[in-house]
Amino acid sequence: MLSALVWMPFLGAALITFYPGKLEAIGTRKIALVVASSVLVLNLILGFEFNPTNPDMQLSEYLPWINWLGLSYHLGIDGLSFPLIFINSLLTLIAIYSSSESIHRPRFYYALLFILSGGVAGAFLAQDLLLFFLFYELEIVPLYFLIAIWGGERRGYAAMKFLLYTAISGFLVLISFLGLVWLSGAQSFDYEPLRSHTLPVDTQLLLLAPLLVGLAIKIPIFPFHTWLPDAHVEASTPISVILAGVLLKLGTYGLLRFGIGLFLDAWVVLAPSMATLAAISALYGASCAIAQRDMKKVVAYSSIAHMAYILLAAAATTRLSITAAIFQMVSHGLISAMLFLLVGVVYKKREVAMSIS
Repeated sequence: MLSALVWMPFLGAALITFYPGKLEAIGTRKIALVVASSVLVLNLILGFEFNPTNPDMQLSEYLPWINWLGLSYHLGIDGLSFPLIFINSLLTLIAIYSSSESIHRPRFYYALLFILSGGVAGAFLAQDLLLFFLFYELEIVPLYFLIAIWGGERRGYAAMKFLLYTAISGFLVLISFLGLVWLSGAQSFDYEPLRSHTLPVDTQLLLLAPLLVGLAIKIPIFPFHTWLPDAHVEASTPISVILAGVLLKLGTYGLLRFGIGLFLDAWVVLAPSMATLAAISALYGASCAIAQRDMKKVVAYSSIAHMAYILLAAAATTRLSITAAIFQMVSHGLISAMLFLLVGVVYKKREVAMSIS
């Protein structure tokens, strides 16, 4: 079932891309809606199989892949990943539904949306560090093209800025993962065995630092935030929905899953500094949001502030604060998506009014 959640969007992308014959924009959109609805229904079925009282990984799937590299195809779901997987499928369907019926290059557009959705699902379900990294980096490519082709006037600049920042983020995350496996003497990148390895605090700090910076870029946290307002302003409304509602959660998910899960001792040492940075980022984002005249920038900067609360809750490292962090991830994903949809409606109404006048 977990593999189906990951690979159904990729199959949808393949179906749209290689569908025999000519497909008009409306026909392509209908196929995309059927595929996205099927994925959402599968998520609902998964909800009946999932046991929320069980803190362990559930419905795990394991398949050895590249043994000499220590890479395995290992998927699992728990209380952290389940709500994020559901939001991913829900917002993908909403993004497709809110896309223009006459969008140009529809096959490429919807195929990229499905590749993006599948990559995000794979990252949330991956229980192998290297597998997580592969899915984490996979989403860069479709989002780059979605901004660069269907974005606003400065879409090229915004897409390239996103690409560079996210590539650096992935590079730092990979350094941390490679260092952990090397210094711990582990034979694979499998998540659970790595959790059992205990490293000295100084070593954990050395490995946690690049991971924190890499994920802070993705969240984003001040001062690594500058790519986000440009990306939101230039991206179309459906892409802003996916970007704010889902993609930013990869950063906070990584903090909770890998930062706390793998480097708990070092996390406790750095917690006061992270709490301070979170407070600064929240105040900065809120202050910038108040000063904006562009509605998209208002929502974008407010997202920086809201995401900082997740880092603040994670820094507290208590059962209640971690629960609050997950709740904030879910609530921000839904609220920010709705806000960008409302902004898109306002922009569309303004365009119609200007064309009439």
